[in-house]
Amino acid sequence: MRVAPPVQASSCSAGPWLKIQLALYALSAAVAAWWAASTLWEPGSPPALASLLAAAIAAIFARRELSVSELQLVWDGSAWRLQSPGGEARSGRVMLRLDLGHWMLVRFSPADAGRLAWRSATWLPLSRRDVAASWPALRVALHAPQPALPAA
Repeated sequence: MRVAPPVQASSCSAGPWLKIQLALYALSAAVAAWWAASTLWEPGSPPALASLLAAAIAAIFARRELSVSELQLVWDGSAWRLQSPGGEARSGRVMLRLDLGHWMLVRFSPADAGRLAWRSATWLPLSRRDVAASWPALRVALHAPQPALPAA
């Protein structure tokens, strides 16, 4: 079996991806507040103020909680690793969840997460614009069959 060539890619977690996440958090809070205000309060009360307030609060909290550090996804030919700036590289499994040609969404699950891997998963947006030179190799590595993780 042939192995995909080694490749390294930076996630584009800041910029448009962060704005989309903030908008989704704000929109979901606004819809929940609109529903609560229109069904639980008196019919004459305006639900718009409650939904705008909930959207603003959700966006502020989401901005504080969402990671904006640039993460490095590395394939060395035998294992996937996720490297954070100034942090230790973690090995794990990568699953391609969305491939739009010029943009991909990848889920990285650490090898040491055990049964709760879904809780510690990191979602990585990858853009061709950010890793133009290594984009074809990255796509080959992500679409190739995943090797078995070494037993701990």
